[in-house]
Amino acid sequence: MATNDTSPTLSTTAVTTRFDGPPTVTEPEPAHALYPPQGPDPAGTTPEAGDATANKPEVATQGAGIEGEEVVWEARYAMRNFMGRIAFRAFLTVAWLAFAGYAWGYRAENDLGWLAVTAGVLVGLLWLALIYRMLQAHFGHHYRLTTRRLFVSTGLMRRRRDMMELLCVKDIFTRQTLIERWLSLGTVVVVSSAHDLPVFYVTGVQDPKEVMDLIWHHARSERDHRSVKVDNI
Repeated sequence: MATNDTSPTLSTTAVTTRFDGPPTVTEPEPAHALYPPQGPDPAGTTPEAGDATANKPEVATQGAGIEGEEVVWEARYAMRNFMGRIAFRAFLTVAWLAFAGYAWGYRAENDLGWLAVTAGVLVGLLWLALIYRMLQAHFGHHYRLTTRRLFVSTGLMRRRRDMMELLCVKDIFTRQTLIERWLSLGTVVVVSSAHDLPVFYVTGVQDPKEVMDLIWHHARSERDHRSVKVDNI
């Protein structure tokens, strides 16, 4: 009996690989990463959060002393005080023009030319003096009232600034002439309990009665506020 022996045949195939560069290793990313690859961004470190923090408005804090003051009224010498003087000079100017027209008129046979020139120079000097006085009064007087103090600044070339605490206000009243009452102008006189500067003059302001009431109101409020603080202590 013939036996057919079969032996397995192993065939090999040559495998060739091509090497183009160094090997790279890629790590798989987790399916649900807790943080992004660069790590967590703390609050305020992102560009959007940084811009929001930079543009956030600052909250002003007010405390006792100058930081807690607020300006409630501010004014200068009212130009309405010069209406009468302006009207008077305007009348003189019209009169001079009429006189000059007569003196220098067509075929004027008179010797009034020199008088017209002299009168014109005088009228011009009056206008210049008034303009200087208006500038000096308007820019040389400045008044400012805060919730705690009253400031009066006078002088154009040499400035003087006086200050009165509203706690020292002893009395306050107004002064007005007849014309000033018509024009709603006047002077507010503030009497202080201090001995070094007992009287303040707020001169030439509009609506002096309202200014007087405003100063008295804040002086009374400051005294009441100080009394409450002392009682709490």
